[in-house]
Amino acid sequence: MARKSFTTTVDEDLQKAFKKSCIERDEKMNDVLEAFMHSYINEEFVIKKEVKYTLQKGK
Repeated sequence: MARKSFTTTVDEDLQKAFKKSCIERDEKMNDVLEAFMHSYINEEFVIKKEVKYTLQKGK
């Protein structure tokens, strides 16, 4: 299978914590990300989104 570069933006603190966890567990970040991608494709987990809003007085 061909390999392809994947670039995206994420929260800086999240990226640092993820990198630290991968190092502590002796895992490569790309291997963990690929595992998450496979799990998502196979619907082994779902993302729940929450929308919040505030009503402004006088409007």
